[in-house]
Amino acid sequence: MADDWDPIPPLTPHRAIVENALREHVERASVSGLPLYRMMQYQLGWVDRDGLEVPREPAQRTLGSLCMEAASLSTGTNPHAGYAGAAIELFRESVDVHEQMQTGEAGSDEVPAVWWVWGPAQAINVGDGLHALARLALLQLQGKGQSPESTLATMRVLDDLALKYYEGQYIELTYQERVDITTAQYSAMVRSKQGALLGGTLALGARVSGSDDATIESLLDLGASIGEATQVRADVATLWDRSAKPEGRVLNKSKLHPVVLVLESGTLAEKREIGGIYFKRVMEGTDVEHLADVLAAAGARELSEARIGELMIEVRDKIEQITALPEARARWEEIVGGLVNGRH
Repeated sequence: MADDWDPIPPLTPHRAIVENALREHVERASVSGLPLYRMMQYQLGWVDRDGLEVPREPAQRTLGSLCMEAASLSTGTNPHAGYAGAAIELFRESVDVHEQMQTGEAGSDEVPAVWWVWGPAQAINVGDGLHALARLALLQLQGKGQSPESTLATMRVLDDLALKYYEGQYIELTYQERVDITTAQYSAMVRSKQGALLGGTLALGARVSGSDDATIESLLDLGASIGEATQVRADVATLWDRSAKPEGRVLNKSKLHPVVLVLESGTLAEKREIGGIYFKRVMEGTDVEHLADVLAAAGARELSEARIGELMIEVRDKIEQITALPEARARWEEIVGGLVNGRH
């Protein structure tokens, strides 16, 4: 349920491997028959609230597939990287369960959020359980030929990205009631959150395949830039693309990139108008439309698009540091384009 991306062709061949690893791992853990695991399977998109299988299009498993792609950088196809892909998917789903509850997102009519169906208390159990399963998925690598030291190093990557992500989430929540956020602070927050998720996904795959520390650091750095670009693009879509995801992040007063731009560099009148919207006790849908109009008039959309362009140049430079092969660079540029522009 947490996959926010349209299909990215170079990643498609990895999807079935990640899905199979996920099902194998979750089914092994759920032999007790406890309804908790049915809730997890619901979050993963396999069953409905009654536990019946659903004829839904399989999820893209974008992050798990991205993890496998990174694993192939140094060693070619690595069949065991599917467990690392499963781990990052389980972690992302755990985050999704918690964040939907934090932001009050009820999910869709077709697939309501876990907290909306079973309540916040059980949603906490589901999210925490999925995170635990993510770590256990990596422990399976030891039985697939990895040494204990390599397995622990791989788990360290997951734990590091998780902690970094939660730091970013904490910072984002503290920014909700503030209007003095700078673009530098926004960038640091987004790189800590979305950047850590994407960078950690890349690093996880590379670590599974035995890449050296320099490669791991390069991938973490690449992920930070991709993460910021994807978030700025998502912020623009939230304000001006009515086919995008619901306006929950705006209504919760999250500081979107166009908003931060105008709060930092806009005229006094523009800042006052935005402040008047954000200091309301409860924002409504009409406030989002008003906010979008104020930001558009201030040129914030064009400035955000320019920032995405800068980040994409940065990303291409970092891809060149990772691989010298023209075909591989073109493949990675296609993947990054799909991550940045295919998020919905």
